[in-house]
Amino acid sequence: MSRATKEHAMIFRLSSAALIAAALPAAAAAQTPAEPPVTVVVSIPLPPGASRPRIEAAIRKAVPDYRKVPGLLRKYFTIGSSDFGGVYLFTTRAAAQSWFGEAWKARIAATYHATATITYYDVPVVLDNAPVPAAAQAQP
Repeated sequence: MSRATKEHAMIFRLSSAALIAAALPAAAAAQTPAEPPVTVVVSIPLPPGASRPRIEAAIRKAVPDYRKVPGLLRKYFTIGSSDFGGVYLFTTRAAAQSWFGEAWKARIAATYHATATITYYDVPVVLDNAPVPAAAQAQP
């Protein structure tokens, strides 16, 4: 083997070792379990006399405010026969708990004269099969 070939082989081995060494911290970080996203389900009793069109109008009016919530990835606004609320997907439990803190609870109590039920769920897997139907998409 010529000297040039030996030097080339040595450089290749050193370069490969350097690339592997540089990739180890990134690979270790990728394998470290990160905090999972969190789904929050909120239910608030409908105020007496609240009509569905009135609730829907309030929901549409609130959309720009929810676009600014730190850590909120997605929100489904919900209306039932006796309650309304939402299903939220947050980046972390801390972000969700920060949003649904005492100030939020006080605002709900003052606005709707009711107590919200808030349930947190860890989300180990997200499956998204289809786009959101056009009728349900929030307008900018």
